[in-house]
This record gives sequence, structure tokens and C-alpha cells, in this order.
Amino acid sequence: MESNILLKKNLNIWMALSLVVGMVIGSGVFFKATPVAKHSGSFTFIFLAWFLGGVMSLCGALVAAEFSARYPHTGGLYVYLEKIYGNEISFLFGWMNTLIYTPAILSALSVLFADQVSSMLNANQILHDILALGILTAIVIINVIGNKYGGALQLLATVLKLIPIFLIIFFGLIKPAAAGNFDTYFYHPRNFGLAVLSTLWAYDGWLSVPNVAGEMKNAKKNLVFVLIFGMSFVMLVYLLVNIAYINVIGIEKLAMAENAINIISEKLFGQIGKALISLGIIISIVGTLNGFALTGIRIPYAMAANQKFVANNIFSRLHPRFATPVNSSILVYVLSVLYIFTRSFNRLTDLAMFSTWIFYVLFFIGIFIKRKREGKNEDGYNTFLYPITPLVAIFSGLYILVNNIFSNPTDSIFSILVTILGLPVYVIFVKKKN
Repeated sequence: MESNILLKKNLNIWMALSLVVGMVIGSGVFFKATPVAKHSGSFTFIFLAWFLGGVMSLCGALVAAEFSARYPHTGGLYVYLEKIYGNEISFLFGWMNTLIYTPAILSALSVLFADQVSSMLNANQILHDILALGILTAIVIINVIGNKYGGALQLLATVLKLIPIFLIIFFGLIKPAAAGNFDTYFYHPRNFGLAVLSTLWAYDGWLSVPNVAGEMKNAKKNLVFVLIFGMSFVMLVYLLVNIAYINVIGIEKLAMAENAINIISEKLFGQIGKALISLGIIISIVGTLNGFALTGIRIPYAMAANQKFVANNIFSRLHPRFATPVNSSILVYVLSVLYIFTRSFNRLTDLAMFSTWIFYVLFFIGIFIKRKREGKNEDGYNTFLYPITPLVAIFSGLYILVNNIFSNPTDSIFSILVTILGLPVYVIFVKKKN
């Protein structure tokens, strides 16, 4: 893309790897264990849900690695869908990402940050909302000032967030388990599809990293490494930490607890340790929030830079001093503020997951289309275990989408309608002008 020339390549391989690990390992590892246990009901199905979520995400990352090697441009999945299907589908993805996915995730994480800090301070609802708006505003400003600051913050937050996770894994696994901790809570899982969907939130973030490819050093080579190594590492961490959770409090308590991580932290480390773990969780949330802000605001910018969005001259504008997409940042920020007042972490995350997995499935199908047109990538990475890898990702994604439509029809229909609304917007504001 021509716009990539203007963006500063400040992100090195360690910053990029911290984006994968830092965006994926976030709030989900702490707060999605309860709904997974609730919907699964036994150690076998809990482990299977986290394993399948990891396999689905890893298979997707392997496909994304091939596309990132072919097209190391800012815009990520938006660029890939355009190369596969043309302007209409890529516009709908960018439209959905701008209106639903990115602001829903940023607002969900801001609300979760406020939940955790408010719990420590015993704050009221007004202070809670101020905290949510405050952290969102601070993160967006940091990323407008410059990607090197956002990248540095991401690297620092990733290192700090891994400390409480590794402490929980180590002490949780060596602690003698109480009798019955691994006993089955339900004989059959209540809704295994929703359990896997919950894990996908915890694994989500890997496909946002190529959004900043145009700002990475040696993106064609480094993106492949960070996607594959990063997701493999995350999957191992999630499996171990959930075994530790169950070992400490058991399946039933994990499934029923309002804030399981606080109970687990107190059992392992006492009140002082619980406070320190809570601080680590807050840092983890900030790191994830920063990662999604750093990558998500690039989607409307990339579209506008190619004259394929509304008000292209406005949203393609870079900050004159910092060379960052300032107006795109403001747009996403305003939408995120509106979403914050729903004050519902789980609903926002489920909405974001359903919305984006529609396009993930189309993307996974797209590798077959691309291979038929152009063959293998002769001078770069090719998807490992093709065609098995993308087929696993496709059928897993379809299972999740169908299950969610029946389990949560209201939000599913809302997501589909908002996405389809992008079609007349594309015809009026993009196709006719071009």
C-alpha cells in the first residue's frame, strides 16, 4: 500500500511477539475460566474446550502466517479479504470491525479494568465509569503519540502480566488437591459450543497483529515467526493455568464463582498475595487493551488510505508530527465510549467474537481460492499441513457460528444486520465515487 511508506517502522520482532502474547493473554485467562467450566461441567470437557479453542486459533494463525508472508501490509485481514474476494467483502469486514469488533473489545476491556479497580477501591458506579473512560482515553492518546510508545508499553505489560500467571501455574499445580476437585460437575456439558466460544475470546487477538505489518521491521519474515511461536506458547499457558485453577478450588466452585480468580489468589497467596495478583491482572488488562487499540485503529485508516471508506480524506490523515492515524483513532474511541455504557463484559466479548468469526471463516476458505489462482508462496512461508489446517479452522468456525445463532439469537441478528448495513453504505459512498 502506498500509505505504508508514511508509517514509521518502529516495531521490532520482540514488540511484535509481545503483541501476540500480550493481546491474546489478557482478561480471558482470568475471567473466561468460569463460563467455560459452567458450560462444560467436567475436567475432560473443560480441557477439551481450551484445547479446541487453541487448535482453532493456531490453525487460523498458520493460515494467517502464509498471507502475512504474501502481503506484509498494514490492514491485516482487511487486506487479505480484498485480495481474495474483492472490495465488497473487505469493506464489510472493515465496516464490522470499525463499528462492532474493535469498539466492543476496547469497551469490554475498559469496563473490566474499571471492575477490578473499583473492587479494590470499593468505588461507586460513577467512579467506575470514570475509570473505564479514563483508561480508554489514556491508551488511545498513547497510541496517537506514537507507535513506538504503544509498542514499548505492550512489551512492558506483556512481561509484567506473565508474572502472576506463572505464579498461579507453579503454586497451583504443586498445591495438594482437595478430594473431589476434579470430579464431574455435570454428567453432560450444558452447552459445549458456548464453552468453546468463551475460550475463543481468551485466544483472540492473533489476527489483529498483521494490522501493523506496515510498521514492523522485516515484516515478511518476522510475522510468520511471531504468529506461530506466540500462539503455541499461549495455548500451553492456558492449558496449564486451567489445570491449576481446578486443582486449587475444584470444578464446581470454578463454575459457580462470581470472581474465581480472587478466590484462587487468596487460597494460594493470602490477602497480600491476592492484592498483588489483582494488580497483575489489572496490568494484564491494560496490556491487552493497548494491543487492541494499537492494531484496531489501523483498519479504518487502511481503508480510507485506499479510498475505500467513508470520508476518506479525513480518516486517512496521519498526525503531522507523530505519523499515526489520528482521525481513525478518534472514530474508534468515540464508538468505544458509547459501548462502555452497556457495562457488560461477557455480552460485549461474545458479540465481538461472533461478528469477527463470520469473516474468519471466509478468510480460512480464501486460502483454497488463493492457492487455486496463484499456487504456493514460492518465496515465503506456506501453511503447515495444508489442506488439513484450514479445513479444521473452517469447520470449527462454522460450528461456533451456528451454535451461537441458536444460543444467542438477539446479539447474532444484531451483528448480522449491522454488517449487512455496510452494503448500501459501500454502494453509495465508495463504489459510486470510485
